[in-house]
Amino acid sequence: MHFSDNILTALQDAIINVFWRKKDMRALFERSGVPQQLISGQDWEQYKYHILHPVLETLNRQRDGLGPLRALLKETLDYKDGDHLLWLQDGQKRKREAERCLEHLRLLVKDHDAAKRSKEEEQRARQKAAEESARGKGFQKKLADLKQRFFYHLQNRDRQDRGYRLEQILYDLFLLFELNPKSAFRRKGEQIDGAFSLDGDHYLLEAKWQERKVNLTDLRDLDGAVDTSLDNTLGLFISINGFGEVALDGYLQGSRPRIICMDGADITYVLEGRIDFCDLLRRKKDIAVQKRRIFCSAGNIISGKV
Repeated sequence: MHFSDNILTALQDAIINVFWRKKDMRALFERSGVPQQLISGQDWEQYKYHILHPVLETLNRQRDGLGPLRALLKETLDYKDGDHLLWLQDGQKRKREAERCLEHLRLLVKDHDAAKRSKEEEQRARQKAAEESARGKGFQKKLADLKQRFFYHLQNRDRQDRGYRLEQILYDLFLLFELNPKSAFRRKGEQIDGAFSLDGDHYLLEAKWQERKVNLTDLRDLDGAVDTSLDNTLGLFISINGFGEVALDGYLQGSRPRIICMDGADITYVLEGRIDFCDLLRRKKDIAVQKRRIFCSAGNIISGKV
């Protein structure tokens, strides 16, 4: 056994609360050198505890398990706070619980040599970190290229060309986030700027880059297109220069809301890597369902103000 039961339990609690999504926990396993056979051998439909517990117990018994355990410990304790959880529903509560678990783990390992690695382990960790960094740099480079294109066209005074460029940028953004995007298309009496899929829902896109804010007629046009589609269809309205308050309030006076709104600031937050596009859309959908607000800024979501 490499770690005592109390340290192993504290590590388990910290990982569950700091790495909130299963995909983040799986990425942690891979970065830390957990054997692929052990990762794929878990039932990833189960709760995180039922996935994590056998992984930690197995590593703690195996002779070669110390390196991955130390890497898991270091990566977890690299988090100084739980601010990255504020965008979640009940974000303040998630932040407090993560920070409590981190502090408890730090106290237990303060005088423990678990954070010390042998030269061989350090070399493996550096190699894995370099591989992970290379993959991350590829994604970030594409995101930075999209950001550069977006800000370049902020100076474009040709409104028609600017709108066309926005559609291209959004298509490439959806492609980067693996949303299976579709280019602009026409339906009978309707022009659709694009479409994509997320979590089993299909989204019709309306994108505008115009001087004025979007009005109620614009919102209802997209709502009408969604209404004539299948039941699992929603609308995403992206207006770089925002939405009129009268339009947002007026839309909610009608039938059940079916669209979600983003503005240029929201897109900027995504292009700057401050929030994942899919996570942002999911939170906006939750807010629309729970609070009947079809627009809530990414800034407020990231800071946990909603």
